[in-house]
Amino acid sequence: MFISVIIPVFNAERYLPACIESILSQSMRDFELLLVNDGSTDSSRAICDRYAAQDSRIRVFHCPNRGVSAARNLGLDQARGQFVVFVDSDDWIFPEHLQQFADSGIGENGIAFTNLVEERPGLSGEHRTRTYVMDDRRVTTGHNDCMPVIADLLRHRCFGWTWNKMFSRATIERLGLRFDESLHYAEDEVFTILYCAHITHITTFSHPTYHYRFVPGSLLHRKIDPRILIRTRLKIIRLFERNGYSNEILYLANRTFFSRLRREMRHCREWHSELSNILAYNILCNWEVLKKFYRPEFCRSFYDRKIRFIGNLICAIKSPFWVKLMIKCLRQ
Repeated sequence: MFISVIIPVFNAERYLPACIESILSQSMRDFELLLVNDGSTDSSRAICDRYAAQDSRIRVFHCPNRGVSAARNLGLDQARGQFVVFVDSDDWIFPEHLQQFADSGIGENGIAFTNLVEERPGLSGEHRTRTYVMDDRRVTTGHNDCMPVIADLLRHRCFGWTWNKMFSRATIERLGLRFDESLHYAEDEVFTILYCAHITHITTFSHPTYHYRFVPGSLLHRKIDPRILIRTRLKIIRLFERNGYSNEILYLANRTFFSRLRREMRHCREWHSELSNILAYNILCNWEVLKKFYRPEFCRSFYDRKIRFIGNLICAIKSPFWVKLMIKCLRQ
């Protein structure tokens, strides 16, 4: 098995050496590393070139700054491996990361997920870590049987990223998949949805081998215009619908949208502004869709019950003013 590891690089001099070292320290040696320098203005370019001069498995591509999607697409265009793994330049991977993927046995039309350790800065300066909920599962009996696994990944919020997965490059090329360069939010989730619409087998590992570093102020954590969020989340829901995903997945996708809309409303300072009215209107519309896909068997946690209680309360009266008033009073 030969794996292409793709890293988009943009002004990552602080973390990039540790990221590259973690890949070169893999117990599995049969891989290539593609460093795509997306117009960095710091020393990232020199770091990439220095490592490439030391290891023949590394190839470097320098390009003008066009964003992370364009950088990943260039990596896909240049990849030679049977499988593709993405890593972000401010993260690092455990020595067994690629070997665990190699042991997944996914083949073409499959996908493998690994658990991750998330590192976030604490309020007093210390670093807090956590792992996500992910079971050891392997499904090889067809597309429909993969849907409950994807639903569980969505439920525990570890489905959409590209960097905790291994993809088949043959499947990517057969489908003509690339990242949508017009998107500046959730572009990785869109890619994953389009890919998983065609899988016939899936493997998930509970053992975490990816170390995700939450970097405040990074592109991933920049403030998102609520209007862009609305357009993108609606696009994601439509993609799930058009590609034949299960009702449970559609319920969870709409549940995520409902939560994001409420959060944006809580952070909206001008309660009588056009934006607050847009958010309230979309909350009302989304709640009607969420109810359509809800089934009692999908209510598996306290969070599901909480969503249902809050939704029934803040959307009891079909009025944007009532929605805003309830969210302001509840602060939920």
